[in-house]
Amino acid sequence: MECVTRSASRSNRRMAGADLYSKSRVTGMTNDGRSLADLGSAFERLSDAYSAKGGLALNERRETLKAVRGSLIDRREDYAKAIDADFRGRSRHETLITEVSVVVSAIDHTLANLKRWASPKKIRLGFPFWPASAEVRPQPRGVAGIIAPSNYPLQLTLMPLVGALSAGCRALVKPSELTPRTSDLISEHLHDVIDRGAVSVVQGGADIAAALTRLPLDIIQFTGSTHVGRKVASAAAEHMTPTILELGGKSPVVVDESADLGAAAKSIMAGKLINAGQTCVAPDYVFVPRPLKDQFVAQLQEAAGALYPDPANGDYTAIASDRALARLIDLEAGQLCLPLFDRDLPPPYLAPKLVDVATANSPIMKQEIFGPLLPVVAYDELTDVIAAINALPDALATYWFGSPNERLEALIQGTRSGAVSINETVLHAGIHALPFGGVGQSGTGRYHGKAGFDSFSLERVIFRQSRWSLTKLMRPPYGRTAERILEGLMKR
Repeated sequence: MECVTRSASRSNRRMAGADLYSKSRVTGMTNDGRSLADLGSAFERLSDAYSAKGGLALNERRETLKAVRGSLIDRREDYAKAIDADFRGRSRHETLITEVSVVVSAIDHTLANLKRWASPKKIRLGFPFWPASAEVRPQPRGVAGIIAPSNYPLQLTLMPLVGALSAGCRALVKPSELTPRTSDLISEHLHDVIDRGAVSVVQGGADIAAALTRLPLDIIQFTGSTHVGRKVASAAAEHMTPTILELGGKSPVVVDESADLGAAAKSIMAGKLINAGQTCVAPDYVFVPRPLKDQFVAQLQEAAGALYPDPANGDYTAIASDRALARLIDLEAGQLCLPLFDRDLPPPYLAPKLVDVATANSPIMKQEIFGPLLPVVAYDELTDVIAAINALPDALATYWFGSPNERLEALIQGTRSGAVSINETVLHAGIHALPFGGVGQSGTGRYHGKAGFDSFSLERVIFRQSRWSLTKLMRPPYGRTAERILEGLMKR
């Protein structure tokens, strides 16, 4: 009966999705030349496959993940070249470190733990339900939609897909249109090793992404700006589709008086300047004790110079689009900036700069920077820092440099963010055993590792009543036995 119900439900949802695209099959093309009909067809194919076969069996998940892993390693140089071309300048090492190796290790972590994650969890039942039994059985949510951004075009497409596949979902994947060479390679790569009834890649611009969010999918994972994330959530609500939203935000750094300033500067600069600051968990601004500000600024300059002794040697990344570059140039205009390189760089590069900010009310503090500009704000009292952080957009991460003291606990208790990292930046996002996500404006839901498996799974409760049940004695007509059971339940 369950199979019939599921099949009927899936058929109804497939027809609802098809209705969205009936006009597109007549008019043909979207603004960027991509066919909406292709999106509708891909969704129908995945939905039909789920109706007929359900989710991917455990052995299918394993073999699919192994195939993606092997082919990714084989194509790693192709990806490095494609991303370098799309960015108009990104080092091979940066792509292999931040994208390819991250996905490979995520798959390894998943394969090592998948059997345990997918096993039903026995639930111990107490009075008055025993001797009944229960378990929680993870099942695939169904067909997942994945919309990826351009800043890490490979990693942020495949990491959600690893989570979806681990849970047994079939997936409709839309990589970024802003990195066309990489997106073409992702499409070719995935379609070469995975049946299109399990994973289908669609391409196109914002109109295709918007249309995808209006489909009656079973879950949507979106990585991008808070502004667009709101639109995704609104569209998904039409079908009550759950969402995982990995958005932006301003990740603060708080330097304590107990910090090792040299070590802090090295970590902050490494986290800020990788990918030229185009990282969702990059340090967005720094609070430093007022008496230490000048000394710390000098340490930041030294750290940046050590990371990139020759800014023209190819290690430093370009800004991914002309639009993003223009926004950053506008953002730094009129600011008191201190260059971190000994020379300027031609477009599409933007040399990193420290921005001397008098207060947290400065215009540059009102939006996520998402580039190589780092405001530095002096502070006198931690209470002022906490108030300033809470007045700014929610963060994906909060960074603390210093001893694990009562001030750190005050910061943790007094603010909110997806994560707190102590004496290090960014690295927590690459630890697959940790859930990753934001809070409020920086996102909802979690993925990576077990968190991704859980998010793309439905925790289905299986309850088995025994032949004899104490709860049956609590049915009408009520008498002394029911009273005794109630007394047992409500003892002080």
